[in-house]
Amino acid sequence: MLKFTFSMIAVLLSTAFITTYAQQSKPATHPGTAKGIVRDTAQNYVLKSATVSIYKAADSTLLSYQVTNNYGEFNFRNLPVDQLLKLEISHVGYMTGRKNFIIPSAKNNTIDLQTIIVDRSDVTLDDVVISVPPISVNGDTLEFNAAAFKLDTNATVEDMLRAIPNVTLWGDGQITVNGAEVKSLKVNGKSFFGGDAKIALQNISKNALQKVQVYNTAKNESNPLDSTLEMNLKLKKGKDIGFFGKIGIGYGTNNRFESDASINMFTPKMELALVGAINNINKTPNNINSLMSNSTFKGVGTNVEYQPDFRASGLNRPSAAGASLTYNFIENPTYQKKSTLKANYFLQDRNSDNISETRTTTTVNSTDQIFEKSDNTNLSSNTNQRFDSNYEFSKRGQNLTLSQSININQGDSEEQTNRIAGNLENALTSTNNSLNTSNFKNLNFNLRGDYRYSPYIITHNMRFRGFSATYALSGYNNESQRLNLTEFRSFTNAGANRDFNRKYDTKNDGINQELNLTLPGLKSLIFGDKRLAGINFDLTNKLIVKSDKNDNRVQDLDTLTNTYRVNTYLNNQVQTDVIEETPGLRIEKSFYKSLSNRFYQNLTLRFHPKQILVAQNNESDRSFQDIKRSYKRFAPDGGVSYSDNQYGEYSRYYDLNYYTTIQMPGIQQLAPLTDSTNLYYLQRGNINLREEVNQEMSFSFSHYDQASKNSLNYNFRISAGLIKDNIVDSLLINDQNRRTVFLVNADGHKYLNFNGGIRKAYKFKSSEIQLSLSGNVNANKNPGYTNNVFTFSSNLNTNSNANINYTYKSYLAVVLGQSYSTYQSKQEAFNTEYSGKNLGTSLSTSYNITKQFTLNSNVSFNKSASSGAKDINFTIWNASAVYRFLKGNNAEIKFSALDLLRQNNSAINYGNSNSFTIGTQNVLTQYFMTTISYYPRQFGKKAATPR
Repeated sequence: MLKFTFSMIAVLLSTAFITTYAQQSKPATHPGTAKGIVRDTAQNYVLKSATVSIYKAADSTLLSYQVTNNYGEFNFRNLPVDQLLKLEISHVGYMTGRKNFIIPSAKNNTIDLQTIIVDRSDVTLDDVVISVPPISVNGDTLEFNAAAFKLDTNATVEDMLRAIPNVTLWGDGQITVNGAEVKSLKVNGKSFFGGDAKIALQNISKNALQKVQVYNTAKNESNPLDSTLEMNLKLKKGKDIGFFGKIGIGYGTNNRFESDASINMFTPKMELALVGAINNINKTPNNINSLMSNSTFKGVGTNVEYQPDFRASGLNRPSAAGASLTYNFIENPTYQKKSTLKANYFLQDRNSDNISETRTTTTVNSTDQIFEKSDNTNLSSNTNQRFDSNYEFSKRGQNLTLSQSININQGDSEEQTNRIAGNLENALTSTNNSLNTSNFKNLNFNLRGDYRYSPYIITHNMRFRGFSATYALSGYNNESQRLNLTEFRSFTNAGANRDFNRKYDTKNDGINQELNLTLPGLKSLIFGDKRLAGINFDLTNKLIVKSDKNDNRVQDLDTLTNTYRVNTYLNNQVQTDVIEETPGLRIEKSFYKSLSNRFYQNLTLRFHPKQILVAQNNESDRSFQDIKRSYKRFAPDGGVSYSDNQYGEYSRYYDLNYYTTIQMPGIQQLAPLTDSTNLYYLQRGNINLREEVNQEMSFSFSHYDQASKNSLNYNFRISAGLIKDNIVDSLLINDQNRRTVFLVNADGHKYLNFNGGIRKAYKFKSSEIQLSLSGNVNANKNPGYTNNVFTFSSNLNTNSNANINYTYKSYLAVVLGQSYSTYQSKQEAFNTEYSGKNLGTSLSTSYNITKQFTLNSNVSFNKSASSGAKDINFTIWNASAVYRFLKGNNAEIKFSALDLLRQNNSAINYGNSNSFTIGTQNVLTQYFMTTISYYPRQFGKKAATPR
């Protein structure tokens, strides 16, 4: 089977590359270059901000475009040689300039078109032949004109963007224009149904679109690099009112079913979405946006479809419904003039069945190990409600944001666990069987207000430069009732046998307040217009006040009277109050260097000294938990940032930072009440615990290619830290696998983390290949005690993912993915080592046989290996056939076959400092399903029927 699968992968990739190769009549092994200068015919001025586009003369395929710089210059790279090309120049107020040329391979693949003159359009309108350029420049905004791209009538905006050479839609949803990432996508200048780009791109019809606008929104006008790239979809007049949605229902074998419905309605001021879904195939939506983003129309292109999660543990039966409302009190909001209200309500009901079998191996000392087998069954049902809202107001230098959220989660569960412990000789040492039934109701809320004031116009003699304030209030109220039945049997010491029948009634509530104040421009406030070597000072302060209350009522069954009696030890009330104050002074110095339309470089030095002051007070029914503590620590932060923006070439960003953080021990670490029913894990406190101090250095680098197409982007971040007085476990493990945990402080904790990624896109005439690689490495050295022996455990965890995405026109999409993760743990004192790895290879394809008929396939090969255990291998193959019908392809029928090979088997495989665990858990298995869906869509008011 594996040989057949990898042969199939090889054939598909070979086909993709052969298809790509065949698209190029003369492969550009030596890419060509064309340059020139654009001038005005009347005044002989150089013409800046003119759009220069290059096409293949044979079929008018757009190859690339540029905007002339302040000197009227353009310079194209990566053009085909020895082919007839056509150049067009457009600018407001000028006639379109045209020129045909060939880049000769005999002259270093370079041609200088020298000066190109364009004529002013000072002629009558009757003499003008109007043509729409694909790309134009309007001030600082790059515009792609929809009318210039001829696509199928059912195409969406996503289909159009794929046809633009300088725009890349990555497989993970990221959008880049000339290599730069688009951080925000809007429709008519406003966020569109939560801001998820997929909802707009895969639903809005290309025929409703007038143009796509790309521009930078500056956060700090004094620093051009302190900005984000935005994309705005400007709809045609009258198309800013309409609706779209989906209604779908499916039924299959083994009583599998799914059903979902959504309707999204919009006007120039309002957006309203109503959504709902129910299924028993592990499609679990956790918010409204996930429902909307997986119910999109998708147009005429190929997309790897949304599928059930066959890797999710257990069998889940979720049902969900919700509503989302956005209202713009100002119809055309801007950054300086905005008044917008957003509100969402989401309701989810979920029933889950989880069954797992695990085996854990634990090192006790240099010669002994113990083993534990565990069978666990958990049945749960819970209902979650969430209501959140956000109001944003902006007006000439003032910005106010108010937000709130309320979550209510209630339900019940029943969990049964059977544990068996043994030694190296395979002798049984103990068993522990427990049954826990519980019901709960949890409520939490968050309120937040942000206010920022910055004078709209700042003069050199202005002392007050504004301020910002953030206030956050959060709280919770949790109630639960639980019954625990435990039976522990020891085969080495009969006197250790225990039976428990214990009831718990727990109430926890708390409130947390946080106030952050920043006073920027402290230099001008105190010293006026004095420069002080260009150094800037900001005054900062963070105040946190929080209070937590825990009320535990515990009863044990008296077997003599068969009644429950109060457990006088565990019955307890405890309240913890914490006040934390962090004043600081942020010091910054920046250096700038630039040349108009050539480059911009910035170097910034930062130093932020802070003093952390903490007062902690614990009051309890138990006197040993009445603890008062205070902490203070000088905790400076600092950093160096450098950015290098070479216009038309690349942007690079470098960051070096230093951080100091502290972690105070809580009451459950200092003096917990130990519950004896948890016989395999008894935690003891340590009143002498000190706060742990983490000092970290990090360096990050990112490169964004600004090439017109085939961009190469890469980034990485590396951090290293040292934790002083780390709070660690001191484990005492007996021959019955019962663990008593004492917490102690220990020095020597070190860690090194690395993560990075690289992605490259190749765009051809009719196809595109995307290559991406990402990974992370986490290495740490942890101190700790096991049976009174001090030891360091060295841990190494890695994870990497590689993907190849290939698309050919609107016919074929292929995604090949490879994931590889490992863990390794060594204990120095015991000379033991544990290791494991998980591999996954996936191949997803989507092929449009016609504009209405599509075949989809997804195959994933999985392998889980661990030291001292047999490898687990399984393959999941899902396939489907989709047929679209009705006018506009609005209706769809789909036949799906899931887990065709009947091999799905989710593996458990992980390790820590002195143990590793392997096992399996129940998952979704084979079924077949038929689904029918309808996608109602309308952009613009429906035309009146003539009488």
